[in-house]
Order: sequence, then C-alpha cells, then structure tokens
Amino acid sequence: MKYTGEALSEFKSKLRRFCSKQETIFWLESNNLNKMDHIDQYELLVALGSEERLEITDISNDLSDKLDEFWSGKSWKFFALSYDLKNQLHKLESSSHDELKWPLLYAIKPQVVISITHDGALEIHGKNKEQVLFDINNSTSHIEEDFRLSFSQSIDSMTQSKHHEKVLEIKRHIAEGDMYEMNLCMETVLKDFHCNNTFELFHRLSKQSPTPFGSFVRVGNKSVACASPERYLSKRGNRIYSQPIKGTSKCYNDDHLDYQSKLHLANSIKERAEHVMIVDLVRNDLSQICLPGSVRVEELFGIYKFKQVFQMISTVVGELEADLAFSDFLKATYPMGSMTGAPKHIVMKFIDSIETTSRGWYSGTIGYQAPNGDFDSNVVIRSILCDSSKRVAKYSVGGAITFDSDPTMEYDECMLKSKAIRDLLST
Repeated sequence: MKYTGEALSEFKSKLRRFCSKQETIFWLESNNLNKMDHIDQYELLVALGSEERLEITDISNDLSDKLDEFWSGKSWKFFALSYDLKNQLHKLESSSHDELKWPLLYAIKPQVVISITHDGALEIHGKNKEQVLFDINNSTSHIEEDFRLSFSQSIDSMTQSKHHEKVLEIKRHIAEGDMYEMNLCMETVLKDFHCNNTFELFHRLSKQSPTPFGSFVRVGNKSVACASPERYLSKRGNRIYSQPIKGTSKCYNDDHLDYQSKLHLANSIKERAEHVMIVDLVRNDLSQICLPGSVRVEELFGIYKFKQVFQMISTVVGELEADLAFSDFLKATYPMGSMTGAPKHIVMKFIDSIETTSRGWYSGTIGYQAPNGDFDSNVVIRSILCDSSKRVAKYSVGGAITFDSDPTMEYDECMLKSKAIRDLLST
C-alpha cells in the first residue's frame, strides 16, 4: 500500500490522532526532507507499546552485557540514550544538578511498528495488522482543538553575562593548550509546567521547525518533543555514517539576505575551522570500528537550509569490521563529537566543571534498529523535555567555542537556535 501527496498527509493526520493517547510511543519523522535523509529509507517510523524493555538508571558494571543481550535477535528496537551515559562508557564522574533524573538508557522492543518509506510505501509490523490499520483509519480524536500549555516560571541556568564569562573561561583553557574546542550548553527550566498533550506540542514544534530527524518519545510521564536537524550515527549493511553539524547562520526567508547569510557561513574561516575539527574527531571515532583506510569524508562543508537557520554539515562514512555489537558502536563514538568538542575525553571533563546543570537526554540520541541490524539515530537538540509527574519541562541550547569565538555572537547564536521553541512556548 502506498500513500503520496494529500493521501499521505491525511494518513499521517489519522495516525497522529490514533497515537496521541498511546502511553509508549516513538515517532521518528523526516518531514519530507529527503535531501538530508538519503541514507535512510524511512519517511516515518512509529513504534507503539512494549513487548520488552531495557531501562538503565545508574552506572552498571555489566552495561555492555545488558545492551548486547537486549540487542541480540532479529527484532525492532527503539531507544533513547542520555548524554550522561558517557560516565559509564568513558569512566567519568559528574555531580551537576539534574532537574529530571531520567534513565541513562531506555529501549523497547515494540508491539507494533508502522513504517512509511520515502516513496510512500506503508507497512505495519506486529500482531493484528488489519485491526491496527482499521483503528488508524477510524480514529476520531481532535487533539488540535483541545491543546493547552502553561507554566509559572522560566529559569535559565546562565544569564547572558554568565555565559559571556564561561566563553572567556573556555578561551583561556584553549590558549593554555587544554583543549581545541568545547561545546557550551545552557538550560532553561519551566516550573509548574502543564501540557495536556505533548504529542500535539511536538507536532506544533515540527510545523514551526521541520527537520529531517524529528522525533517524539513518550514513556509514561516522560515526553520528548525533538526537532533535530542532525544525524548521530547510521548503519546500512557494512557501512556506517555520521553527519556532524558545526556552523550556523540565520535564515531570513528572503532570497537576497539568505544568499548573503549562506555565503558568509560557507566562507567563514572561524566556522570552517570549528567544523573541520569535529569532522576529524568523527573520523577518528569511526576509525576505531572500521576497516583500516576505509573512513572518508563523503561531503565536507555542505550548507543546508532549514526554516530558521543554515547549517554546515559534513558526511563521514566508513566500512565496518564484521560482527560488531551495539555496545561497540557506543564505546567508539558516544557521545557525539559535535556536542562535546576536542579532544573528546578531556573536554567532557571540562564540560562537567564549566556547565552548571546536567544535560540528561539533551545532546543524547533517539533512534531505532531494524530486524536486519541496520540502525539510525539523531542528536537530541532543539528539543523540549517534559515530565508530567514532576510538572517540569526544560530545553537546552549550545554552541561550539573556539579561540576565535566572540561571546556576544555565541550567545546570539544560541538565541537563534532556540527561537522556534521560545516562540512556541510564548503562544
């Protein structure tokens, strides 16, 4: 069965209504941005329910064993990993305040998977396929008409002046030879937060900021609405891909201004230096799991337009060694270099000492693995994390700091990146 054009939009609307009240859901969507998603075949993947789950809440000596046992077998898996899983993978410690205290890792083997490929082919995997399709087509809830969102207080982890100080502190460390580049993030916490339908919140964020790695996760009281433009890691057969983002400029939706903005980003010595450092880091990470000499940069300094921003993106690809476990991919590459800096291990320690809050699921990853072993995953940025039991939500934003960084411009870039979320919360 195939859906294209208006038929696809109508089916997605029905599917959203059907999924809106599901307690366990992973919704991974490319928003028809195939230009960035040519590696993956799916326009939309939806996982519902849980046949089996893996939840890791603290440091575990047998993490690899737990992961590899869960990942064995030819079944669908969907997962969300916290940035703080780094402490286990790299033997680090951190004591930063974590407002949400969500699991380090959450993964499911779903009861039902609904897939739509880029050419519109629909497939339902799991039991009672005909009944599921019938229920989708006859879903009648009107989630758009009953959407409510409120919060009493917005608390930033850094003021602009404090962010300015942190940028200067990082630049001092760079000058002293401690690091080359560090990704500095700040967090905004929303107190007394209430949203009667976080899935509709995600849909509105996606309309405001459509991206090729959009994702929504709801597990009980926990929800993530993510409009990410960035791929972390994707496996296709014996090939592994990563598409790091470093470099941002404003999109004005005016042809002349956009041309100037795109040209500035493409030719910026500072942005290109910042970008190539992370590309080299990713190449080094992939070389740990790929055949010698097989890692290459398929595209360097690509400029891609999104609704609010232009982003500089490169594609790094390598040929895999045989018989790698999922934990092997994480040990070699996680967390992603674009959200840490270089050298990665040293910078992660500095992040814990310089940033004032724990990142949690922000700058982690959400993704899936298919029964044939292929997988794909994003970088959790441009996201709102909501916890209905704690009545708290938060979002974070960050950027890479190099020796040439200007504190005011770095702060302005963070405001640009978070604009879609801030606009959504103010409506």
